Amino acid sequence: MKAVVLAAGLGKRLATVTVEKPKVLVKIGEKTLIEHNLDKLRRLKINQIALVVGYKGEVVKELLKKTVAYYQQAQQLGTANALYCAKDFIDEPYFLAMNGDMFFTDPLTDFVQLKPPAIAVYHVKDPSRYGRLEIKKGKLLSVKEKAAEKTAGFINAGVYLYPREIFEWIQKTPLSPRKEYEITDTIQMMVDAGWDFTAYELKGFWRDIAYVSDIEEARKVTSRIKTK
Repeated sequence: MKAVVLAAGLGKRLATVTVEKPKVLVKIGEKTLIEHNLDKLRRLKINQIALVVGYKGEVVKELLKKTVAYYQQAQQLGTANALYCAKDFIDEPYFLAMNGDMFFTDPLTDFVQLKPPAIAVYHVKDPSRYGRLEIKKGKLLSVKEKAAEKTAGFINAGVYLYPREIFEWIQKTPLSPRKEYEITDTIQMMVDAGWDFTAYELKGFWRDIAYVSDIEEARKVTSRIKTK
């Protein structure tokens, strides 16, 4: 299986930390976010990896050298557009995709055994920051936008098993109100058309690294793991 990792984000909310580097190069413990996530993939024996870079991509390339294939997202046009940049890398029926700017402890060993398509989800007390997923009997029904509602629920954890046909659906995906091509819109279109996305709940710690507080929490978890 091949994998595509998205690493083109600007990290605007972390400007004081990422002014000279992309968000994926924030250090959690002794490694950067992107190194943690690539290590996880390689432990799963996934060694053919494409990295979609954008903002200061040359700094990422300097760190990782030729250990991955690189694809450039020329403009910040959303997650669906970023994934589409690596279209030519995928020549198999299914592949794994993930966001490179998050930190989590689930090894994904069970996730990769699922029949694609599948989406990793995570249960949080307040999903308003992320948007909420509606799940029934282990299947994804809908992806809801961010709302003021703070009732506990499942959110999109940014790890997927996709069929190669997703690239055709990305081509049909309209611009969102944010003027971006959102992968959640693509997934919703596929679900509405009859694709069954299995929802897999990530175990352990998960955090989308968007604020300095997220970095601090992830570092605490890494420190605890290291001292065990």
